[in-house]
Amino acid sequence: MIRVYIIDDNRIVREIIASQLQEDPRFEVVGSSTATDAMKEVLNVRPDIITLDVEMPDISGIEFLQWLMPKFPIPVIMLSSFTEVGAKVTLDSLQAGALDFVQKADGSEEDFLRMVLELKNKIRACAKTNVSDILTRNRKSVQKKTENTGSASKIKIIAIGASTGGTQALEYIVRNLPGELPPILIVQHMPEYFTSMFAERLDSVSNLKIIEAEEGQSISKGNVYIARGDHHMELGDPPSYKIKVHKKEKVTGHRPSVDVLFNSLARSPLASHCAAFLLTGMGKDGAKGLKALSEKGALTFGQDESTSVVYGMPREAFEIGAVKEQISLDSIPDKISELCFNTANSYN
Repeated sequence: MIRVYIIDDNRIVREIIASQLQEDPRFEVVGSSTATDAMKEVLNVRPDIITLDVEMPDISGIEFLQWLMPKFPIPVIMLSSFTEVGAKVTLDSLQAGALDFVQKADGSEEDFLRMVLELKNKIRACAKTNVSDILTRNRKSVQKKTENTGSASKIKIIAIGASTGGTQALEYIVRNLPGELPPILIVQHMPEYFTSMFAERLDSVSNLKIIEAEEGQSISKGNVYIARGDHHMELGDPPSYKIKVHKKEKVTGHRPSVDVLFNSLARSPLASHCAAFLLTGMGKDGAKGLKALSEKGALTFGQDESTSVVYGMPREAFEIGAVKEQISLDSIPDKISELCFNTANSYN
């Protein structure tokens, strides 16, 4: 049974969430309060996981996380509004130690049930995560390899897919990569308003140029392209290989979808010159696309269980034979550098 503590400034919201969780035998609500009261109780109650409202009048979600994490680093799921302001605060919360977020209900019964179901799934997925390891990794830098091997790599493009836990994983990766790499295309499951800010944050800590992808964009060396929230991203046809951005139907329940990106690469002449990484996340998005890439000669990697926040997507890929090598998050920057060092300048 997972012991949950609910923090929200609205008493009615707390009571409704608590009643929904208590009806499920997998959960035990061990506390429900404002952030101020939680500061007095949570260290004694010691729950397995906390749900935390992003925006509260007494103490903000970020302030609470900054107080909590040095004392009691446990999994936290944020409840956020999907607005431009809400996006910024939620990304700040993820940077401060929260693992994931759920969109607040819009007031309708249907959307409330959607919120509760998503919250239950993410509580179950994240409850056992070792947050101390993540916080330690966030402060860590790897020793970059600069030795010239004297041999050209066949890798001309890199693709990465991630979901729950991916924001922290991606920041760790790009912060520890050199600037002279082939184009990198990334799908991180995120809604609109979030991805442009996320790209800006990654850009501020990386040697690479990191931007939100746009329709018709040319890919170039040293650049990273983040799929826009609520939009699929594909690699276009040769010889230009320009990025395609569209809002076709969701795939595996997601838009953007990792499978959409990976499958577009598998159809490309660049497939055998691609290195693809499927990172932490719930569900199975990206697994079939990674399999398609593997069958076309791409180098395919799945994040290992021990460093994944949620070993869902990479597990699915491993079980269907899509993963040529399981790899720890700590090893990914060096692996990319090793694969891509001295890559040729032309991608057309």
